[in-house]
Amino acid sequence: MKPPKLIKEQVTGQGGRGQIRSLTYQFDTGQTQAYDLFDVRKTMQGSAGVVPIDDEGNVYLVREFLPALGTFGLSIARGGIELGESAEAAAIRELREEAGLVCTKLTPLWQSTVLPNASSWQVTLYCGYGAAPTEQFGGDEVGGVTTVKLPLSEACAMAARGEIPGALTGFALLLAQQKMALK
Repeated sequence: MKPPKLIKEQVTGQGGRGQIRSLTYQFDTGQTQAYDLFDVRKTMQGSAGVVPIDDEGNVYLVREFLPALGTFGLSIARGGIELGESAEAAAIRELREEAGLVCTKLTPLWQSTVLPNASSWQVTLYCGYGAAPTEQFGGDEVGGVTTVKLPLSEACAMAARGEIPGALTGFALLLAQQKMALK
């Protein structure tokens, strides 16, 4: 099946983190369809996150404000990859900034586009082993974040029950649990 032809592209909105583009495609049938896509700001090249696990099998999540939901919730430490920065370096930086943690080892869990039908944003996830506290610095979270320590199995159960609202965090926790079982 060949992809449809892009027949119109237009920026329809601007925001602090990116822009909304409307793309209109024409399919082989002659039908057209418009799609609105969120393109992230040009100062970032995706995001990276870590599921930090200590030597006892506990995971550390951050409780932060989730603006789309208007409330606080648990998430993995994750944030933007700055231009010229590697995904791994960004993950290490975000873990320290948001959770006040370091890990002795990072291994890749997953890399892909989260919502390819709505955004070009790439996410890289890592499993961090040997998580331990360090000096927290800098983060850009308004309203403050707190670090929450839970057994990995409990965090996965919470995600499965919908008590951890972000699908990306739930997915990362399940991948980390699977990776730990194979260790």
